Amino acid sequence: MRVVLVSPYSWTIPGGVNVHVAALAKHLRARGHEVRVIAPADGPVEPGVSALGRTLPVPWNGSVARLTFGPRVASRIKIALRRTRPDVVHIHEPFSPSASLLALRAAKMPVVATFHASIDSRIYRIAGIPLRRLWRKLAARIAVSKAACMSVERIFGPGVRIIPNGVETSTYAAVPDADGSGSTILYFGRLESRKGPQVLVEAIPALRERVPDARIVIAGDGPLRRRLEEAVPAAHRDAVTFTGRFPDDDRLRLLADAAVVCLPAIGGESFGIVLVEAMAAGRPIVASAIPGFAAVARAGLDAVLVPSGDARALADGVAGLLADPAKATALGRSAREAASRFDWDHVTTEIEAVYREAIAP
Repeated sequence: MRVVLVSPYSWTIPGGVNVHVAALAKHLRARGHEVRVIAPADGPVEPGVSALGRTLPVPWNGSVARLTFGPRVASRIKIALRRTRPDVVHIHEPFSPSASLLALRAAKMPVVATFHASIDSRIYRIAGIPLRRLWRKLAARIAVSKAACMSVERIFGPGVRIIPNGVETSTYAAVPDADGSGSTILYFGRLESRKGPQVLVEAIPALRERVPDARIVIAGDGPLRRRLEEAVPAAHRDAVTFTGRFPDDDRLRLLADAAVVCLPAIGGESFGIVLVEAMAAGRPIVASAIPGFAAVARAGLDAVLVPSGDARALADGVAGLLADPAKATALGRSAREAASRFDWDHVTTEIEAVYREAIAP
């Protein structure tokens, strides 16, 4: 099967959708499919990716998306589709005003769409009216979570199936089970407001009052970094490390060193790939009880879920796990087992089945 995967976001900027698309391409190729990725890019790309040109930053859904648009981009997409002659085009975030929407308009072959985001926006609801014709063009519709599914069906009606994000769970098997020792708290991900690192920083004084030897590692980069560094109280700065952007090779080491993983997102997360990565690594987790997280990790079994944006509850949850090694160990083991349902082998099989349905005569 010849497959084109389309991402609306700059291929050279890390993000959940691009991680998903790259992994899906890898697993489809391993099964013998011909796969081409089409995406904007702000730098060099690897073989198998057709770059559409540079992007512009656009604030959206509590983040900043780097998108590309315009007639020149539309022309490049048409050329790429004509040269590839795919059996199916799989467009991610098909209504994003970037490469995805342009590809959806240009495609003359069956189109499968995956919706990743959990969005509650008046602009999105208004835009849904002129987009209905393109909605009907989709041969199949996927959402990565119930939260993402509800966002779409609230505007366009039913007809979306849920296939979750995938994670290379075998990669995280090398991380040993948590043993309840240590006092390092890890946040990893983009440093932007919807991910909630500011809530963790706010929680630091209360957390260290309960656990004086606690160390906090904030791994990742983003627009909030300088503000977060300045917000750490002077009395606690020696206990806090900001790693900046880190290579993928460091991810397993950071997780292995963590006594607790803290993911305090405040909204806009429809799934949470980093949550599943932490689960696959067998880490005890304290996360926000937002719908996208609650649908992935069972409260009290796979993670401690606390009210979103509540720094005191976050501190209590983390301190409680550090004070109860047996509970932390049991939570980590349950999380690792639960993460197996998100393994890429399962996810790829489900997506392949959707492709076959989409191209069936």
